[in-house]
Amino acid sequence: MRGLVFLGEDHINLREVPVPRAGHGEVVIRVTLTTICGTDLHIVRGEYPVKPGLILGHEPVGVIHEIGPGVTGYEVGKRVLVGAITPCGQCNLCLSGTWSQCGGSIGGWRFGNTIDGAQAEYLRVPYA
Repeated sequence: MRGLVFLGEDHINLREVPVPRAGHGEVVIRVTLTTICGTDLHIVRGEYPVKPGLILGHEPVGVIHEIGPGVTGYEVGKRVLVGAITPCGQCNLCLSGTWSQCGGSIGGWRFGNTIDGAQAEYLRVPYA
């Protein structure tokens, strides 16, 4: 698949990367539309540090392509909206109802920040 990969400050490239696979509690979606957020621009400009090699983006819609074990209530082929915040639902912050703060100081924002993001043909979604 193709993905927009961050390579360093002011350096991104559309690259061939492996299609992700769904693990336990995860789904993979085929991205049909995504946006470029101001946060993505801050990353590219070097104003917000992320590791080189990461696929950017965190605001997708798409179609479920694969469902991992432990995920219920969804079907392959269904259209979905994936939120930029990916709360685990199990930590103290999630259990107290402050899902946007999941993970502590970075909050629940993972796509294009700590894991591959949505500016690609497919996206692995944790905590599905």
